[in-house]
Amino acid sequence: MNKEAIETLKNSKERDHHPFWIWESIMSTPKMLGECLAEPVYSQIKIVADKCVQKQVDKIFLLGTGSSFFATVAEKFAFEAYTGIQTTSCLTTEFREYPPISFDDHSAVFFHSHSGSTKGDPETVQKVRDLGGYTVGITDIRESALAKCVDDLIIGPGGPKIELPATRTYSTTVFRMMLLAIELGKKTNFQEAALEGEKQLKMIPDILENIAQKYAVEAPDIVDSLKSCRSFFVIGSGPNFATADEGALGFSQSSGVTCQAFQLENFLHGPIQTLRPDMGVILIAAPGPFQERILNTAKACKIIGAKVALLLPEGLNLKFDCDMLMELPADIPELLTPLLYVTPLWQTAYYFSILGKGTHTDRLAMDKPEFKKAFSVIMEGDKRFVT
Repeated sequence: MNKEAIETLKNSKERDHHPFWIWESIMSTPKMLGECLAEPVYSQIKIVADKCVQKQVDKIFLLGTGSSFFATVAEKFAFEAYTGIQTTSCLTTEFREYPPISFDDHSAVFFHSHSGSTKGDPETVQKVRDLGGYTVGITDIRESALAKCVDDLIIGPGGPKIELPATRTYSTTVFRMMLLAIELGKKTNFQEAALEGEKQLKMIPDILENIAQKYAVEAPDIVDSLKSCRSFFVIGSGPNFATADEGALGFSQSSGVTCQAFQLENFLHGPIQTLRPDMGVILIAAPGPFQERILNTAKACKIIGAKVALLLPEGLNLKFDCDMLMELPADIPELLTPLLYVTPLWQTAYYFSILGKGTHTDRLAMDKPEFKKAFSVIMEGDKRFVT
């Protein structure tokens, strides 16, 4: 964090309505998505799509860590649907140590990191280049270590941020990469699907603006209905397993409440057995092949006695009661729903954070001496964690 950002953070104590900077990031997300449709972002996307065609890319690898990795989970579905190109999502360090045997000079590797300073990224970039792959940095910081070592860049809007959690950077990353998938798909036999996806994707910023404004009002009531919970599960499937992961991370980081994400079937094969009345389950029932299964799971969790919150399209006729419904616009293709469903989760997590559970939602636990000391061990050599 630079000196200017630190000074701004200190002054945040004087803020009235929303005492933490994370709120501005959440609410600025629709605008940031709109900026991805304009220059200079879109021209970078077109350049990378052209390079992929020139290099006859037939394998795509999406790498990241933390929220950046979760983004790749959602993106994978879009790349395969819009381009027909085999796409793999992987943790950056895992990829470096266990590179796929099929890797060759027709492989493109996309490195995701908001800050561009994630430990181990430059070493992995070099390994990919040694193997003949095409490297692209997906970051918001042009002068970062990552930006300086890749072949090409897709720089996001917004630049550096004060708060540590991802919020807007997660959403703009997914949006940029979906735009890239569509741009690349327009140059393949999947052109029809890509053109339809492009039309739908360009509507997302305006749709998300309405969602953000709606849940800016409703989030406090959602928290009020769930605040007795001492821990949470967030359940998703398909592209919205990424939403579950990012939502659970948001709850854990911002509120200090233990929250864990599970893919639907994995949740049903064990963790559901641990449910108690003081636990909450948040289920993402986006349109798609597993929607009915998720709705039945919500009903089952309610029968067991847990608090249940559902994110689902408007107009579904539920035959059971939930503790809280978060309704979102219907007729949005499942592929694009991760761009919409994560914002109400972040808004809810934010309001949990201001209940006073001892966590600074912008800084998380990083101002506590024991955490700073611990991270100086985990992140040895990182100047941010020198004690």
